Amino acid sequence: MISQTKKVGIKIGYMPLAHKSYWEYFPKHEKPAVDLANKLRGYLSQFGTVYETGRLIDSAKRAAEARLLFQKEDVDVIVLGTVTYSTPDDIILDLKRFIRPTVVWNTQKSSKIPADLNFDKWMFEHGITGVPGITNLLEREEMPYFLISGHLGSESVKESFLKVLKAVSAFKRAWGSKLGMIGHLYPGMIDFGYDPTMMYTTFGASTAPIMESAVIKAYNSIEEEEAAALAGVLERKYKKAEDFEGKEFTNSVRTALALKKLVKENELDAVTVYCQSIWQRPDIGVVPCVGMSLLMQEGVFCSCEGDVPTTLAGLIMESLSGKAFFTEIWCNDFENDQFMMGHSGTMNLGLFEEKRENVKMVRHPWWTGCCGRGACLEVKMPPGKGTMLSIVQVKGRDWRMIVSSVEVVDRDPVPLGAPNFFVKLEKPIKQYLEELASLGAAHHFSMSYGDWTEHIKSVAKLFRVEYSFV
Repeated sequence: MISQTKKVGIKIGYMPLAHKSYWEYFPKHEKPAVDLANKLRGYLSQFGTVYETGRLIDSAKRAAEARLLFQKEDVDVIVLGTVTYSTPDDIILDLKRFIRPTVVWNTQKSSKIPADLNFDKWMFEHGITGVPGITNLLEREEMPYFLISGHLGSESVKESFLKVLKAVSAFKRAWGSKLGMIGHLYPGMIDFGYDPTMMYTTFGASTAPIMESAVIKAYNSIEEEEAAALAGVLERKYKKAEDFEGKEFTNSVRTALALKKLVKENELDAVTVYCQSIWQRPDIGVVPCVGMSLLMQEGVFCSCEGDVPTTLAGLIMESLSGKAFFTEIWCNDFENDQFMMGHSGTMNLGLFEEKRENVKMVRHPWWTGCCGRGACLEVKMPPGKGTMLSIVQVKGRDWRMIVSSVEVVDRDPVPLGAPNFFVKLEKPIKQYLEELASLGAAHHFSMSYGDWTEHIKSVAKLFRVEYSFV
């Protein structure tokens, strides 16, 4: 049986929990239990496609039937709804046979104890009695789960489900993803070195090397008319500096189209680019900043310098927020207790769809390639709360997700010819850097506007890696 009230991309396997032995002694309670189970299922349908057997999960046999359905449909999350008392032995083996993120929903028929509570009504108000039995075994088996407590009429319950399922979506997007690596690790930047095998077995994310020859082939396949058309679109949408030389701007646009083609052909979910291997080539000869900015606008996170772990972090942040970008700490403003942030010439253009006047295409301020410098961006970042994420490998095979809350301040950027902005943290610079250093953070971050700290904590739980807030 399947309910398709609303499809939003998440497949929910639903198990309404009960206890079969009750029906022998209290047969009149079974139908009300089914009615309550249906009500809970209807509530869950607002979050995604709900898969269920149409039976109460009141025995090991019923749990096995549900598990086989969930396997067939490849559900993303399993929700255990406490219709009435249940025992964990009915479900735990099948939860182990098909491991998925699990939500234990501690709920009941009424939002408070009814004034006329009697035995018959109590049967549907005491599902919590079985909750510790379930969570005890999930903890002992080290299986990822979330406990949500509350009646379906509570707004906090809805917020909890949305938060958990958003994390499940980010987990789903990262697991099985392909992270393109154009070029190689920037020489000497071994702080974001990593073990590709351990990333694959921990996060399900594979590294896909893109050879220099593939970049050149893609670049040469772009017709001049196609590049001219995109150049015209960009010039109509954004301000453009007047000091571009020769074919700098045209080559930048051709490079953008080549990167987009490579992402499509290789089915990449995110990409990191060592740009020197591009602007030092005589057939391309300019920085790829505009192309990376356009990819981020389309939801393909991009990082620089062969930084694969931060590319993974950006993929997660993109999944959560829809508009992630790449950055690092550039300077200390000790007097104002702020950091100046930036990185070369890229920025997610999706942040400026309503404020295009805050973007200007300029010549790259410092990297000179074989055909000039090429185009990068100057931007005025909007103020607001933000979240930064760094993923690093520590202690051999272990991983750590390092999270910071920041406030992007309303302050003009420094006229460097590349994106930059200022942030204030929740603690002084001295304390923040000491704590960041003690966690072994690398020097790059992925970032999004909004407070995503609790979502990332849930994502870390699903991947079974350490979460550290600094």
